Amino acid sequence: MNIKRTMTALNAKNFGRFAVLTALMLLVSACAGTGTKDDPLLERAQLRWDSLLSKDLDTAYSLYSPGYRSKKSRVDFEIDLRMKRVNWTSAEYIDRECSEQRCLMRYKIGFVVRQPVPGLDEFRNFSFVEETWIKTRGEWWYVPPKQ
Repeated sequence: MNIKRTMTALNAKNFGRFAVLTALMLLVSACAGTGTKDDPLLERAQLRWDSLLSKDLDTAYSLYSPGYRSKKSRVDFEIDLRMKRVNWTSAEYIDRECSEQRCLMRYKIGFVVRQPVPGLDEFRNFSFVEETWIKTRGEWWYVPPKQ
């Protein structure tokens, strides 16, 4: 029995197992990831928050449902946002519950309130929010809560 040939065969066999296990681990980690690539809903929801945080109101407004935009103009949308004393500072996706046409997205939202009471310059905190997204015309749209 040739020891060298036996060792080479064992190494080749182990390498094949290693390659298969590595490929499986990569596949599982890709499926478990929380990235937005190839997830149109998560991509649009994050884009809306990123736009609100950076004050890109045109982009943020474009992600609201067609029904909302038919009732509230872009100018009214901006006025409503600028009238709020709360400024958002961060948005962290948590999870979601979805059906085919409706999805509840949950986020942890950081915020700051400037001069909430006399003697206090600002108040920083976070809150958990649940937002509704609907799928119409093949696209996901944000539906704000009724006020």
